[in-house]
Amino acid sequence: MASNKFVSNLVTADPGLPRPNPTQSYWQHIPHALADVQSSTFPNDRDFAIIGSGITGLAVAKTLLERHPTATVTVLEARTLCSGATGRNGGQMAANAGEEYMHLAETHGPETAGKIVDFTFRNLEKMHELIEAYDAVGVSEVQRLQKLRVFLTPKKFEDFKASIARLEEDHPSKKGLYVILDADAVGQEYGIHGTAGGALLSAGTVWPYRLITKVFAALLEKYPDRLTIETHTPVESVEHKSTFASPITTDLPYTLHTSRGPLWARTVVHCTNGYSGHLLPKLRGLVHPFKGTMTVQDPKDSVPNQGTSVSWGFHYTPSYDPETKRHGSGLYYLGQSAKTGYFYFGGENARIEESVSADDTFVAEHSVTHLQSVLPQFFGKTDQSNWGLVGSWSGIMGFSSDGLPIVGRLPSTLTGRKGDNEWIAAAFNGYGMANCLMSGEALALMMLGEDVSQWLPIAYGLSWKRLQGSLTISEAVSALGSKL
Repeated sequence: MASNKFVSNLVTADPGLPRPNPTQSYWQHIPHALADVQSSTFPNDRDFAIIGSGITGLAVAKTLLERHPTATVTVLEARTLCSGATGRNGGQMAANAGEEYMHLAETHGPETAGKIVDFTFRNLEKMHELIEAYDAVGVSEVQRLQKLRVFLTPKKFEDFKASIARLEEDHPSKKGLYVILDADAVGQEYGIHGTAGGALLSAGTVWPYRLITKVFAALLEKYPDRLTIETHTPVESVEHKSTFASPITTDLPYTLHTSRGPLWARTVVHCTNGYSGHLLPKLRGLVHPFKGTMTVQDPKDSVPNQGTSVSWGFHYTPSYDPETKRHGSGLYYLGQSAKTGYFYFGGENARIEESVSADDTFVAEHSVTHLQSVLPQFFGKTDQSNWGLVGSWSGIMGFSSDGLPIVGRLPSTLTGRKGDNEWIAAAFNGYGMANCLMSGEALALMMLGEDVSQWLPIAYGLSWKRLQGSLTISEAVSALGSKL
């Protein structure tokens, strides 16, 4: 097993900028027309500079433009539009608050834990509302369906049932969110055998890249004088006027140094998830990158297409193989295309130094072959030789030491700079689809002075208590070590 010092060195390393030559994500194999969009003249001064063009960056930009009549906004992206985690994820629209509820209630109390459950499910519904509002149902191939969470070991199943029982005890109105299934039902009704049991919950699947790029295109058309998107423009550093004098005006206190020159801004918004520690060195260890592996596999006609009715999650006790030194993270995630029948299958089985990494320029061959060998077995197929590998790639998620997102104003203790107008929404711990949209919306409203405390979980904030307790390097090492 890895030593604490080794793990500490990994989580506190500089993630660097997003690499310019990432693995090819299937979602992006047909680039959007705006993939390489840039202004003909690089903008110099903006009210809001948003770093990152995934779901979160989109949500911040959209909310600012809609709620502020004159705000000027620039979205800065190191690579192509939506090329980070949003354009590289598993396409799963599912919450995990149920299986986490017991821990959340014990740590934060039932009221806050209940708010987190509400927030994640409401966020998924808001995703559907966004899809419908922008006429993206067809292009995004969105499906409303049930997610079947399958538990491969008795202990995982018992822990899950206890968590759901506590949820329903604390919040009787939430009875029915999850339907528990025994092993026989999972096998007979869903064809997944050799399990300890399962559960159904409302969920969905979507082609995320197509959705986010379509909404960005609509915003550019609607707000041509107030929105610019600058791809292939990595932000190399951020400075405050206390250390760097802006030649334009003192009411734009921040200078963002980019590959295309400086940009002066009144407000800086970090939507950089697993890469957050690069521009915010004091955040390293509190947030760290975690690399996931995704595949697209073609089962041919060996299994029925269930892409309109169900997606899957397979839970097991995290594993470690001392011979290969590879860790199994404890979860596989699976969706199916209703159009092609392709399986979108991901899960982490890799050495720790391969997983706690911000390098998505390669995908470990053993991780791909592992996913190829595991998937057919879930459907009772022992021979996967005729299953085709359509694509494989890696993507960088952002994990926090306490397993919760970070949404709010950054204190100077974390920016290392004077000034109080840097903000962040990041660290979605592998569940960005259930958190990003409303986290970005909340962040924008907070910047505009609005109160979001009724619906944004207080545990997502950057309180002094959190920074002194659960959001620390030692907690990150401990949390990561417990999963290895």
